[in-house]
Amino acid sequence: MSLTTDSRDPRLGHGADDQPVPQNEVYLVLSAEEIAKGFIRPVRRSYIHVGKITELKGGTIEPLSREEASRFGDPDKYVAFLRYPESESPLVGKALTQKEVDNVGKNIGGCGSFTTMNLTIAETYARDPKFYGATYCCFCQKHLPVNEFVWDGTNERVGS
Repeated sequence: MSLTTDSRDPRLGHGADDQPVPQNEVYLVLSAEEIAKGFIRPVRRSYIHVGKITELKGGTIEPLSREEASRFGDPDKYVAFLRYPESESPLVGKALTQKEVDNVGKNIGGCGSFTTMNLTIAETYARDPKFYGATYCCFCQKHLPVNEFVWDGTNERVGS
């Protein structure tokens, strides 16, 4: 693996992956001069894949009667309706299964594995926490959105 400060380097990856892939040949980092300006966050070298946190984002969950659930298809499948806030208009909401209701506010989909990164990449995160949109999970072998990871030993989301 190599590092570059050239955002046009053709060997760079392009964000999150749908399928397992090897790590990129090259990763983008901030220049030594930019890193030398100091850190906004602590330099942390490892993170844990906890998965996506399911949030309401200001919406409300309303129970569905069997009759109401039948409007969305199988009345045995849907148990509630997530009504989106006015800010999401013109979208109204979506029907939810019991599993979706049970997972609100929980981390889902993470493998729980621990990944350690190169020091210069860690320093890039510490200097500019929002520099990366995705990071690599060694177990899943995918680049995934940074908000699916927490820094080892914390509950702090990577990229925050």
